[in-house]
Amino acid sequence: MADIFIGRQPIYNKNLGVYGYELLFRAGHNNAANVSIDSADSATSVTIINSFMEMGLDKLVGNRKAFINLTKRFLTDEDALPLLPENVVLEVLEDIDVNFGLIKGLEGLVKRGFTIALDDYLYNPSHKPMVSLASIIKIDIMQLSEKELINHVKQLSKYKAQLLAEKIETLDEYEFCQDLGFDYFQGYFLSRPRIIKGESLPTNKLSLLNLLAILQNPDSDIEELEEAISFDVAISYKILKLINSAFFSMQRKIESIKQAIVILGRNQLRSWASMLALSNLEDRPSEMMHLAMTRAKMCELLAEKANLPSRESYFTVGLFSALDILMERELSEVLKPLPLSEEVVAALLYKKGVLGEALKCVLSYEVSDFANAQFQTLASNDLFVANVEAVSWANMVTDAL
Repeated sequence: MADIFIGRQPIYNKNLGVYGYELLFRAGHNNAANVSIDSADSATSVTIINSFMEMGLDKLVGNRKAFINLTKRFLTDEDALPLLPENVVLEVLEDIDVNFGLIKGLEGLVKRGFTIALDDYLYNPSHKPMVSLASIIKIDIMQLSEKELINHVKQLSKYKAQLLAEKIETLDEYEFCQDLGFDYFQGYFLSRPRIIKGESLPTNKLSLLNLLAILQNPDSDIEELEEAISFDVAISYKILKLINSAFFSMQRKIESIKQAIVILGRNQLRSWASMLALSNLEDRPSEMMHLAMTRAKMCELLAEKANLPSRESYFTVGLFSALDILMERELSEVLKPLPLSEEVVAALLYKKGVLGEALKCVLSYEVSDFANAQFQTLASNDLFVANVEAVSWANMVTDAL
């Protein structure tokens, strides 16, 4: 079976929820994305075929928008684009000449119901016919000074299009673009959470840490687990709702946490309860919890595919790798009160050991850095399947809850 590669980078809305994913051509493990002009049409074709036929768009983006870079041929040839407009955003690349043929092609696509985005756009008054047809304008903030960026926003705000800030690498950049009125954001800023210094944790987060400490303590017995979970009504409700849903397809109704512990087993229930406890943080965007669930499941699947033991530890490492985002604290600070093994802590803080190797692979895959997305002796296709299954699993769990 030939290996398949697709880069997938999330695009966030103002609430830090995922609006869509940009799907990018990748040639292989070396993360090669550069193609010649002669092969650009081929790269676009491969991306479309892999996304829609080989992988399935629903597995890649769920119910979000799929942003796809198109070459001139796909934008101007009415028969070249075999796609339906639902959940697809067509990106006009910055190196395409703006002429009558392009404008005519874009008009036809808009009439067919497609959403048009301008990629890496630099403002030019002569582009008014094209800008008027766009629904989204993407601006690479690394190409512009703050003054130039302010001027771009001022000029482009005259049009109907919403603005998307690309290449955001820091929280400061994100907040600057947010203040300027950007609608969407793309970059690695989500991995750099806001750190609140000099303030105590809110009561709900302290309670959460106490619960996680009990759940992760290897010395706590079944009765202690049952008591800790039952004490939190919301988590108890979610566990019973989940285990009685179609996701588990139980033959009989499960009516108590004790029954759930017996059926799922101590380790599996501990993983589920930890995940559901984190999902109770109502002040954090739901997509951040979805990110944590995806990391957890992919780490677990890598261990499974590599035939490694203690797979629940891989799940825990993936899940807790997002604790800094969810708790708005440095990860080392959040982990201190938790009775985690040295191996788990080393993996989370320093990416050490086989657990750290799995986490590093998952984090690299998350940002389409295929060159560093490696684990044990697994093939690239194993990593791809694990990622798709993890995303699908997180989607199903979210729906079940």
